Amino acid sequence: MGASLLATFLVLCFAATPVHASELTDLGEGLSYLRVHTLDESAKDLAAAIRERSSLVLDLRHLTATTESAEQFGTAFVAREAKPPVFVLVSPATPPVLTDSLKSTGGKCVTLGVKESVPMPQVVIDQSPDTDRRAYEALESGQSLAGLISGKISKERYDEAALMKEFINGNTNAATAPDPTTKPADADKGPPSATNAGDKPAVNAPEKLIDRVLQRAVHLHRALAAIKQR
Repeated sequence: MGASLLATFLVLCFAATPVHASELTDLGEGLSYLRVHTLDESAKDLAAAIRERSSLVLDLRHLTATTESAEQFGTAFVAREAKPPVFVLVSPATPPVLTDSLKSTGGKCVTLGVKESVPMPQVVIDQSPDTDRRAYEALESGQSLAGLISGKISKERYDEAALMKEFINGNTNAATAPDPTTKPADADKGPPSATNAGDKPAVNAPEKLIDRVLQRAVHLHRALAAIKQR
């Protein structure tokens, strides 16, 4: 599927229905998204989602948790049958108390996050923690989910299909190459040129805010589905 076609598909999937944080949201093709703010208050719904949803993105980037709720969270994976892995989004703000639970799921989850996330994610996304947090907060502020994940799509040197094959073959430490959509600030600058007197300097448009961690989870789900269809 071409980049422009996939971007259009994502927009059509999510544009019609308003998205509210903390609700189980349909991401298309059987994939659901659940954002958790307080693990103690969400334990029952979270356990049901992990147990029953065939494909799930679980956002744990900014939440509160206690030792007891973290243990309950880990137990929820025990009841999950062999299905596609749960894509768990983490960040530097994810409570360390969840580390052991996430590492003991028996391969039933794949963690994604920016550098310095807790625990160290299996799939490291090349985006700054500050931008990751702003993208996370944008949904809370009312920005559409479609707009946050339907940015520029480029094929990575270590692409999603190859990555999922590594996971299927038992390599749970596989990681993607740096995100090619992240460019140095002066990457697009050409050689300096003379300007006419009175010309105003060009004003660059602000960079589109993309939740690349969530976007990558969607890509991995699509790649895994494509591999199964072959």
